Amino acid sequence: MNHLPILHDLPQVLEEWVPSEASIAIADEERYIFYRAGGYDLHLRPGDPVHPESVANRVFQIGKRVETDVDASVYGIPYHGLGYPLRAQPGHNMALTVILPPETKERPSQFDFVVGQQGEVWRPLSIDEIAWIESYEKRTWLYTADGAYSTRLTLQTLERRLPFAKFLRIHRSYLVQIAWIEKMERDFHSSLLITLRPPLSKQLRVSQSYVHHVRQTLGF
Repeated sequence: MNHLPILHDLPQVLEEWVPSEASIAIADEERYIFYRAGGYDLHLRPGDPVHPESVANRVFQIGKRVETDVDASVYGIPYHGLGYPLRAQPGHNMALTVILPPETKERPSQFDFVVGQQGEVWRPLSIDEIAWIESYEKRTWLYTADGAYSTRLTLQTLERRLPFAKFLRIHRSYLVQIAWIEKMERDFHSSLLITLRPPLSKQLRVSQSYVHHVRQTLGF
């Protein structure tokens, strides 16, 4: 099917009401056929498959407008999506997704510190002290040069409330502070490994579903 007629004028029309930070994606029921990157970029490309948990697929499932947050497990970067059904020709459905930062809906303030617990002691930790964060056995752990601290906050909450430019999601269970990264390398399984700088020198494996996100964010 030729989608060019509906796509020819659409970007210019959308620019009149979509904020500059938004990216725009159009999909048929299997793949994306158009993508315009904005300030918040999922790095999609025409031809990429539509993920079952994406906003576009939810539009196809229910046949009407969808607005929801989507976590980083879908495209490597969390986003807030507004999805709209498009019907170019009878029997040919498409979905338009406006992609925004996940905090767009509520815009919560960012954390300058996180309170961590060791035994019966609670300590406010500056975000610069936190090397990486791990979700493990239904608890969230903050790792610093001085040891591990637990917090009641979930990994998803911390991802939304910590500065986006400082912390990097590398696994469904890990957030890493970029300033603590010493190097990235591939092991004998061709997996991407991140080594943290001393005194931690901890190695963390990047999940395959986050490799593209890590490489795009760090630019290598």
